Amino acid sequence: MKVGLVVQARNGSTRFPKKMVSNLNGKKLLEWVLLRAGRAKAQEKVVATSNLSQDDIIEETAKALGWKVLRGDPFDVLSRYARAVRDFGLDYVIRITGDCPLVDPKLVDFALEKTLQEDSDYTMLAGIIDGFDVEVIRGEWILKADLSARLPSEREHVSPYIRKSRKAKKLFLNCHQEDLSQIHLSVDYPEDLMIIERLLRELGREDFTYEDVVKLIKEKPHLLERDKKIVPNEGYLRSIQEDREFVKGLKGKSLRLEESLKHFEKTKKLIPNCSQTFSKSYLQFSVGASPLFVEEAKGVYLKDLDGNTYIDYTMGLGACILGYSFEPVVSQVKKQLEKGIVYTLPHRLEAQLAELLTHIIPCAQMVRFGKNGSDVTSAAVRVARAYTGRDMIACCGYHGWQDWYIGTTTKSMGVPEAVKKLTLTFEYNNPQSLERLFEEYPHQIACVIMEPVGIEEPKDNFLQKVREITHKHGALLIFDEVVTGFRFSLGGAQDYFGVVPDLACFGKAMGNGMPISALVGREDIMKLFEDVFFSFTFGGETASIASSIAVINYMRENEVIAYLWEKGQKVREGILKLVEEKELEDVVKVKGYPVRFVVDFAGEDGLKLKTLFQQECAKRGVLFSGSHNISYSHRDEHIEETLRVYDQVLDILKYALEYDMVDELLEGEVIKPVFRKP
Repeated sequence: MKVGLVVQARNGSTRFPKKMVSNLNGKKLLEWVLLRAGRAKAQEKVVATSNLSQDDIIEETAKALGWKVLRGDPFDVLSRYARAVRDFGLDYVIRITGDCPLVDPKLVDFALEKTLQEDSDYTMLAGIIDGFDVEVIRGEWILKADLSARLPSEREHVSPYIRKSRKAKKLFLNCHQEDLSQIHLSVDYPEDLMIIERLLRELGREDFTYEDVVKLIKEKPHLLERDKKIVPNEGYLRSIQEDREFVKGLKGKSLRLEESLKHFEKTKKLIPNCSQTFSKSYLQFSVGASPLFVEEAKGVYLKDLDGNTYIDYTMGLGACILGYSFEPVVSQVKKQLEKGIVYTLPHRLEAQLAELLTHIIPCAQMVRFGKNGSDVTSAAVRVARAYTGRDMIACCGYHGWQDWYIGTTTKSMGVPEAVKKLTLTFEYNNPQSLERLFEEYPHQIACVIMEPVGIEEPKDNFLQKVREITHKHGALLIFDEVVTGFRFSLGGAQDYFGVVPDLACFGKAMGNGMPISALVGREDIMKLFEDVFFSFTFGGETASIASSIAVINYMRENEVIAYLWEKGQKVREGILKLVEEKELEDVVKVKGYPVRFVVDFAGEDGLKLKTLFQQECAKRGVLFSGSHNISYSHRDEHIEETLRVYDQVLDILKYALEYDMVDELLEGEVIKPVFRKP
């Protein structure tokens, strides 16, 4: 193990120019520091100064006393310490500042001894007189800080990055029964030098200790009297202000959004929420800072009304699994358009797609089509009621806008109370909560409808237990696979987890953006649709059916599912690594599986943080909504660019939290939650 004592010193102080070579009782100030600190136990003794010519004399002075010298950036002191670690192979660094001529080598040795005993990464003497400061830092942490620290205060003052890190093992040592940190005996001003001269004259020798100084100023407090009042830690406080300016400077250039905002004002008068889909509305994208409307899209890129382009991961709320305007699918839709898409009679493509679905989805024996997820989840509930002769529903997850489900949420306005009472909710990964519903409402629950997996992993055979409980009580199990279908596996989450329901609902990705959904299930249940009314003009619309056939065939032939898992894992792991590096695990949450996960922000200011993150990502060409639905068009270059952007924006978030600047950095309106707490 190798320990280095590194003293930082330069003559460029704005408060006291050339102070390091100023006279202090017949010696240069720097000589006092080096002579006293040099008595401490360390294999290497190094002065780290700047590469400016005004510090040539510091090098001469240090070498004359047998110290090695390292020169570097005048203001990036951290980089000088990192060079010392690398150049001299230091395992630990004892950090002394050149403005501390009273430094006590006994305290230095004490700090080092305790550091080694406790295996500390960072040790500081606490409650000590300013001017006897000692820090002992593990070398690898200095290198880590040099790699990651960006703020002016972190670069100039070496240890702030390490002190703020929750991962560094820190030790704060009290070496005196009384906290005397309010006493200032370092040299920042000429007046400080005068006070230290008085103390040295009174002490009368060069081998005094910290305790000697404490005893002296207790006996003769007038020695500390000064004409000019000092500002403690003025240099560090100045750096903090520089930090704030630095953080402001990290913000990207504001987007051109004139056309978007103009269209927004027009649309507000014509369309409630300015959108047909809540999750696409301006409530989910910051007005004034993020795009609100799209002009066109291709692959993974969206272009807004102002011509700004963005890498997208929401991908039409997960619908465009192959990518926007995916040519092999578009070509089949075009062919069908030329033949017509809605007829007086059913088209043979309906049976062709139905047959495909029965081959790839475990529970599919018969099939009916819809246009949206809400169509088929509601159809599933209706047919379950018909099959069981029961009225009540148990649900878990999100199932669309229809009365039977939305009545369980905070968006229940307009739903009759009688309807609300028919739907019950249970907790994911809590089979007991479902069992209690069946016990409370015996022989009344027609079905259990649930998303087999959302962003929380099923634990302890949860899905199997749900199926067992449901069937034990004579109800049907319905998997809402509108999101998971064609993403976890071609056969959906039921195929991936090996749990087969009675009925299942598919949508979103099955048409790569074309409006189509499907209800599939057991033949004996599905046959009831000969009497259960589920009928609408566009149920057999063939452009969407042709699209779905093309999607399924392409995915089967090109191993798309394996690709989604691989690329999704790369994005997810990359984000998790960035969050860990920046120690934002308590704030930034990555939830879900590689093929479909969300990045969320915890705490009371979660929505503000999400808005700020969205704002700065948009400026850098990534459209962020939180959802990451990986598509077949996402390539490594898109992922690498996204992670580069996230790296920059997570820094902004980190510093905004550290300096309480979130509100100050926001440029648009804060986004709103989809479902508010009651």
